[in-house]
Amino acid sequence: MKLRPERYVIKEIKKRKDVVIRISRCDLMGQPYVEIRQCYRDRQGSYLPSQKGLTFVAEHLDEVIEGLVELRKYFDKGEPANKQ
Repeated sequence: MKLRPERYVIKEIKKRKDVVIRISRCDLMGQPYVEIRQCYRDRQGSYLPSQKGLTFVAEHLDEVIEGLVELRKYFDKGEPANKQ
């Protein structure tokens, strides 16, 4: 039996005509998750989640945001990103 998480879309970003990126809060078995996923429009006009995306526990959200802020600096100012 496959469990289906409850999804609450926070932000939707149009990528192409029939493709969006959704940032969502998901709850699965009482555990909160963050999901960033590419969704495509089916023939009925509904958006369905694809396998392209990322899901992580909400406790990592601050670290992910910190990383994105650092990435933004790289693109805005051409500052070198830390190599690992």
